[in-house]
Amino acid sequence: CRTMADALLDDLDDLSDVEPEEETNNNVAEEIEIAATNDGSISAQQQAPAVNGGNETAADATSPKKHTNHRHRLLDNDALKSHLQSIRTIHQKDDTTKMTSIQHKNNKEEDEHEHQLILASNKHLVSLRAEITNTHLDICKSYHPKFPELEELVTDPFQYRAAVMIIQNEVDVTNVNEQLNEILSSNQIITISVAGSTTSGRMLTKEELSHVNELCLYLDELQNVQEELTLFVESRMEEWSPSVCALVGPTLAAQLLASTGGLAELARVPSCNLQLLGKNRSTASSRGGMATQSRTQHAGFLMECDLVQSCPNYLKMRAVKAVAGKLALAVRCDHINVESGRQRTADVGRKFKEELRTKFGKWEEPDKAQVVKALPKLAGRNLNEILLKGKT
Repeated sequence: CRTMADALLDDLDDLSDVEPEEETNNNVAEEIEIAATNDGSISAQQQAPAVNGGNETAADATSPKKHTNHRHRLLDNDALKSHLQSIRTIHQKDDTTKMTSIQHKNNKEEDEHEHQLILASNKHLVSLRAEITNTHLDICKSYHPKFPELEELVTDPFQYRAAVMIIQNEVDVTNVNEQLNEILSSNQIITISVAGSTTSGRMLTKEELSHVNELCLYLDELQNVQEELTLFVESRMEEWSPSVCALVGPTLAAQLLASTGGLAELARVPSCNLQLLGKNRSTASSRGGMATQSRTQHAGFLMECDLVQSCPNYLKMRAVKAVAGKLALAVRCDHINVESGRQRTADVGRKFKEELRTKFGKWEEPDKAQVVKALPKLAGRNLNEILLKGKT
């Protein structure tokens, strides 16, 4: 068994293991002093590790840090700038054609160029959505010291940005309730007011508040570019995907293509996943009745389709499934026509739309009442004979 002497020897061995680290630190300090005496000066970057041992002082830890955004801005990307310039050139060409009232038919090369622009726009829209999400997270991180509860109460990035621009460094949130009423619901304003009165946040410094405002302005620029690309895709959707536009409309068709990255990618999505594209992320606030969007949790863009909105509430989810099934077929028809070079028409989309309208109309019809039928006539037989035969 181990004795107390053995335990003391182990402790001494542990102490001896720590001593070389102290010696190395002393050696580093001695080398720096020698270099300072030889050169006559020493930089502040070399003094900091020797004096502080690589640790920050208490004053640096308590003082607010300067916010520097090291993440690369997507709007500074040369490819995106060139793409936006190409789109604006096409818009100017379209405006000139409308003013001169001369119909101009694109040749094969121009059609292929516009198709490539649509595909590039869809890819840029996917990148823009990711950039909007990252910028929203940056705003939440920068504004968290002031109002940490706000990011849970307002989950939509653009509504959160608008709320931050209104509240700023206001201590009493009730003073800006009228301005918040323009962007938020009454339930959200009440909850935000209560949370603002009990928040553990602090006032932001001028540098911190300036950094938050810069991020908010950058989010506005991202939203404007996203709208510009979406409008361009919508204006070309009826030409490249006529069946999908006839079924769900050009706006929803552009959103579906932007969420997947192109017509070929959308054609690979099964119908069970089409109805979930664009669905809201479930959070604690949305489950508690504080959702910032009216869309249900188990449906996406297709919930805003005209066919679905024309149905009563108890049939909408059933209608979304039916529209998703027909949409998957319409997308594949358009994709095959584009790849094979055949003429693209909206006949398939119109046919599916009429079939769905007829089906939805039958769903809303009331159940047929049961018809009371008379008993069959018993020719040449007496009721008593029938009863007697039944007893036997």
